[in-house]
Amino acid sequence: MWEILWKPRYQRSLNDPENEQLTEGVARIRSDQEAQENAADLCKQLFANLAFNDLARNPLLITMIAVTHRSEKTLPTEREELYRKITDLLLSTRPYHKNTLLTLTAKNNKIILQVLAFCLMEVEETTFTPKQGIQWIESTLKDCCSENQSLTGHKFFTEMLEITGLLQERELDTYEFSHLTFQEYFAALHLKDLGQKGQEKIIERLENQKWEEVIYFYMTLADATPIITSILNNPNGYTLSLANKCKFSARLKATVRQKLNKVLLERREDYKNISVAVTLEQRFNNLTVIDDKTAISNPITWEEYKLFLDAQTSGQFHSTAEVINIADNMTNYLVTGIKWEDARWFCGWLATQQTLQSSEGVYDYRLPTAGETSQLVPKGITENSQDTGDCLRVVSEIIPSRYQTLLNYLSSGRWKDADEETAKVMLQVANRVKEGWLDIDDIENFPCEDLRIIDQVWVKYSNGRFGFSVQKKIYIDELGGTTEYNEKVWKEFCYDVGWIQKEIYLDYSDLSFESRHTTKPLGHLPCYIGYLGGERRYGFRW
Repeated sequence: MWEILWKPRYQRSLNDPENEQLTEGVARIRSDQEAQENAADLCKQLFANLAFNDLARNPLLITMIAVTHRSEKTLPTEREELYRKITDLLLSTRPYHKNTLLTLTAKNNKIILQVLAFCLMEVEETTFTPKQGIQWIESTLKDCCSENQSLTGHKFFTEMLEITGLLQERELDTYEFSHLTFQEYFAALHLKDLGQKGQEKIIERLENQKWEEVIYFYMTLADATPIITSILNNPNGYTLSLANKCKFSARLKATVRQKLNKVLLERREDYKNISVAVTLEQRFNNLTVIDDKTAISNPITWEEYKLFLDAQTSGQFHSTAEVINIADNMTNYLVTGIKWEDARWFCGWLATQQTLQSSEGVYDYRLPTAGETSQLVPKGITENSQDTGDCLRVVSEIIPSRYQTLLNYLSSGRWKDADEETAKVMLQVANRVKEGWLDIDDIENFPCEDLRIIDQVWVKYSNGRFGFSVQKKIYIDELGGTTEYNEKVWKEFCYDVGWIQKEIYLDYSDLSFESRHTTKPLGHLPCYIGYLGGERRYGFRW
């Protein structure tokens, strides 16, 4: 941030009138502040999109993502689009800012890199010598150069190494793409450009595991229907697993997706793990409608519940449910006897499953009310914690799309980001974005349905520790507070929820946002909405 942005600003300011000049100290402070703000925003956007979490674990890729974020400010929502943004940036914007323009256009450089990547995939290698590389790209390089351009293979590789960073030197006279996924992405682009011939090459390599990511990228770039159809014509465990992985991000006809699910279910003994996920998907595609926004599932089985426990055990979901050893002969039985809190955790996990989301809206999952199960047999656990029920049913509820990011933060245990996102959506709902805070009238007239949704997701993902209803219980039921302000009750409440320590109201930056919610006082969050507007109006008016 200092070298790229603030150092040049500081140096330019020295030509301004003396009272408008920046000191180097001030410039460095502002540089550090902006870097911290950008880093925080990048983290928010990464965790707002669960699909990018795995990519962010790779140091090189997170660097590339950070560069893209610095340039674009907003990250794309799809993996293929992210790679397109990164490569476009490295082939156009980055050379421009480095004042080292490339000989060819970004489009032509990409075409040559696509050929190089495809040739590497063909020989199943990741490294190449300049001599090999020149042989592969020679014809394409010649086609991409205009009459007045002269670019040798050696110079092309030098530009890709020293200017774009898309290639790197593995050892003396041995090059490779800076990350294998760039090679796979460029190879997929080349195959897409080949049309029918490229499609045939993909089908020929469906069982080659070294081509898995190329095939995945290809199915997000081109029509995946012929590829999945080919898999279904001659299925095996690996190719069916690949098809199942790609089916939601791929450009695929609904009828072929349904046929794939049918095959997986018919062969559930051969592909058990995949089949269970498909069974769960099918269950939530065939719900009993309650009204235009909600529908209820049939009872959940132990094999479906085990998917949730496995996600918890592997660290993919931050729940604290009791781990149960489920015997093989019990997997098809209905879930019974689990803790009420664990049933609620299961609902929270469902909202993180890509297979259960839809382009038509955002779905949240919760335990049913007593009224929603009154006519069902068996009835199932309800939202009343005293009602253990005789099975586990789940209500699917469509909620406004503005809550998608909040759901992602909460499901990832990103409490501070979720708190700030809560304030953001509340301002949107109250039409107070411009003002940036809520007054008493805004709070008293806040839509009940939106307040219910916000509270519901906070309570669920914190296992009952956070939420406006939790705060209300402490303030009114335990401390005897009312809607009339009582300083004694208010201060006692703030002590209980951790907003006051040693007679001092804490600044927002001093509040606790540790990843494990169990270390914080009950009712500690949400609270950011109370800090907006220049004074501390913690919490919500109940």
